[in-house]
Amino acid sequence: MGVYDSNIKRDVDEINKLLKGVKPSTPKVPTTINPKYRSFITAIKSKPFLLLAGISGTGKSRIVRELARACWDEGSTEFKAQKPKNFEMVQVKPNWHDSSELIGYVSRIDGVRYVVGPFLKFMVKAINDPDTPYFLCLDEMNLAPVEQYFAEFLSVVESRKRQEDGTITTDPIVGYSNTDEYKSLIDQLFPNDDTLRSQYLTEKGGKRLSIPTNLIVVGTVNMDETTFSFSRKVLDRAMTIEMNEVDLYGGLDDRHEKIGKLEAGNLIGTSVEGVDVYRENKEVCDTALKYLQAINLNLDGTPFKVAYRTRNEFLLYVVNNLPYNKDKDGKEIPQQEVIARALDEITSMKILSRIEGDSDKIGNLLEELGKTVSEQLKDISGKDYSEKKNDGEKVYSVSLAKLEEMKGRLKSGYTSFWS
Repeated sequence: MGVYDSNIKRDVDEINKLLKGVKPSTPKVPTTINPKYRSFITAIKSKPFLLLAGISGTGKSRIVRELARACWDEGSTEFKAQKPKNFEMVQVKPNWHDSSELIGYVSRIDGVRYVVGPFLKFMVKAINDPDTPYFLCLDEMNLAPVEQYFAEFLSVVESRKRQEDGTITTDPIVGYSNTDEYKSLIDQLFPNDDTLRSQYLTEKGGKRLSIPTNLIVVGTVNMDETTFSFSRKVLDRAMTIEMNEVDLYGGLDDRHEKIGKLEAGNLIGTSVEGVDVYRENKEVCDTALKYLQAINLNLDGTPFKVAYRTRNEFLLYVVNNLPYNKDKDGKEIPQQEVIARALDEITSMKILSRIEGDSDKIGNLLEELGKTVSEQLKDISGKDYSEKKNDGEKVYSVSLAKLEEMKGRLKSGYTSFWS
């Protein structure tokens, strides 16, 4: 089946889904969305856990707030608000070594009760407003060890499954228990809804505190002597985007980022695994798999080799980028170039972000990866790629640029993705 035939089949399948009441997996992209923010939007749709890395002052936390603002009509109360209701910022503290400050804890002072953390409070707001994307920003996320204070989320986010009816479910982040502390938690989270409280307090067949699909967690990251490095457990579960470029003229002519109006379908994914998109996009996915296999050959024998989780996210990210096939001038981009662009970006997000070590550990890996990325992208798109932004007819590559940066650091004896 060719790409054209595959697209026709996908259109028919989407119509059938609509008739069954299931949301389509790839909504049309509004022409108002600024291409500058495409990678943020498609990364979130592929995995609603995003790390924004970069030097201090580049607007990482601001962009999270502005993405939340872009979910509202321009001129509306929420759009004009200092803090839209679908945005919450939590400042991570260096002394966090468990989830008590974020999710909550049981207090036995003056009786048994659950002290609810800001994560659960905001999560319930998202549960009660399922058609609106809700953004939780963990500011300076790596001031404390993420795998310690955010352990429950890191586990539960990997339990996401798409059910036969198209809904996505997760394990509960706080499990049911027939205890006073659990009842105290539910009473506080749903104080004005007797029906909901009763459902969450029902042992068999009741509702559970699962992560809703419209909850997006974004962590801002600065790497310096005051912060912790990320374990591969964390990096494997997140999408990573760097924000190191600075436009000194930016933000001087408008108070808000010009993102464009974001609909729920642009940010909330209906697929969570490769199997959810493979059949309807087989030719595209096979191209991505061939590319990833070539990358994995370079990683063979190293602790950086990737498996099924990364494969799934590669496929989701590529498929979620397919609708974004126009350049900044509105000219259509060939599908193979769209695929190559997405593969280049997610290579930086998911492969390079995991690589770190000294000369003995890294060896020639970065050099070999650069050759493979360059060759594979050219095979897919028919174009040459370069790490330089102004390089004649060559196309700028995010991953090749990062590889050059990492090779430069290795000359001092040690390298990593992080600046």
